[in-house]
Amino acid sequence: MRKTTALLGAFLALAPTAAFARWHRVWVSEPPPAPREERVVVRPGYVWTHGYHRWHHGHYVWVHGHYVRERPGWVWHDGEWESRDGRWEYHPGGWRR
Repeated sequence: MRKTTALLGAFLALAPTAAFARWHRVWVSEPPPAPREERVVVRPGYVWTHGYHRWHHGHYVWVHGHYVRERPGWVWHDGEWESRDGRWEYHPGGWRR
């Protein structure tokens, strides 16, 4: 019983953070730098997620790409910056069917 209560408490404590991270939008007035070139080696059973520039404390920082395990029936779509009304908005990547 104690273990279940502790796990439920931990989940509820993290739930608002996860929801905020998922729906929080970032609008930036300056365009992101050009993506960096990354060397990609084909790895069977894995998909490469390309790196991107993330807006962090008033400037862009590079987030390196990485491999994720393949998900049969799903396709990985990289995140992208979109220009809209003179501002830039980042749309995170993710799996889609």
